Amino acid sequence: MTSTAILHGSEFRKQWTCGEVFVFLRFVPKLSQAVKQGIDGPLPAALLSPAICRAGYFQFAGDQSFTNGCVQSRGLFWCKSGRGRFIVNGETYELEPHDLYVLTWNRKITYIPDSKDPMFTGHVHLIPDYREGSDWIPDVPHEKAEIAFDSPDRSDAYWPGFEEVVRFKIKADEPIGLLLDYTIRRYLESHGSDELEGRHLADLLVNELYRLRSRRFGSPHSYPEELVRMIAHVEKGFHLAPTVADLAGTIDRSRSHVLKLFNSHMGISPKSYIIDKQLQEARELLISTTLSIAEIGQAVGLHDPYHFSKRFRKHVGISPSKYRQNHGPFSSRPTASAHQPAGERVQSER
Repeated sequence: MTSTAILHGSEFRKQWTCGEVFVFLRFVPKLSQAVKQGIDGPLPAALLSPAICRAGYFQFAGDQSFTNGCVQSRGLFWCKSGRGRFIVNGETYELEPHDLYVLTWNRKITYIPDSKDPMFTGHVHLIPDYREGSDWIPDVPHEKAEIAFDSPDRSDAYWPGFEEVVRFKIKADEPIGLLLDYTIRRYLESHGSDELEGRHLADLLVNELYRLRSRRFGSPHSYPEELVRMIAHVEKGFHLAPTVADLAGTIDRSRSHVLKLFNSHMGISPKSYIIDKQLQEARELLISTTLSIAEIGQAVGLHDPYHFSKRFRKHVGISPSKYRQNHGPFSSRPTASAHQPAGERVQSER
């Protein structure tokens, strides 16, 4: 193929191979960033080459606590169900469903699951800069004695806003959740052997993390105070199946006033909003837990299993069981994963 490029006012023509086109297209955005920011000093994250080097699911047992002495990755630590806590470099962090933590480089971390409801987690290890052209090792050192520790081919990067441990709340069926699940599954299937895939997925995850951060610190939508209060009431108590009358009671106004607020500012009825929240949570539970269909209906405030399944099919387009089959990471209750000492870890672990 023939391509024409302009560089500093001069024109050159060149025959490009497919590989050269790929490298050029990947380099151009980074080059433009370098022109804007200057080359002096540490390279910004946009100019580096992130890569996924390890990923997996881990079901903790209630009495299963262990420590990794020095993990060289930016860890994405996702609690899909259960509870617990962990300690990073002396700081304790609580862990509950929907938590996604972005962890720091060179961390000492201790995992402490809840004894009655131990966490089931997803882990993705991201190297902010893995030098292209170096030997590809799809693993991450968790101790100083392990392979690739302090490798000159791997390094951390400056991610503005992620200098410390950062916590997000995410849903399994939103883009970041789907991308994390896909990344973990692909790693487990390929054992990380596909370097190009590991780099592409890392680029996507970094972009999604900054999108999450932007959303978290962006300006909230400006709703009337009464509507904000009713939304908060639904968010907190959708599992109690609140009615329009219940919402009216929270702001001491009429049912017609509630209907007008929802329709004017959100474009839907309060009943539809409540159902949306119930089914959103149902989708999350179908993906991230092994609760039965009836138990999930109970948990979201739809107590009749037939009514729950019928409503789910009407709004989502498929049955709850089919949705779980298509999207869930497992079809049966996971057993506790085996933690092995350094150098003996298996791919499905941390």
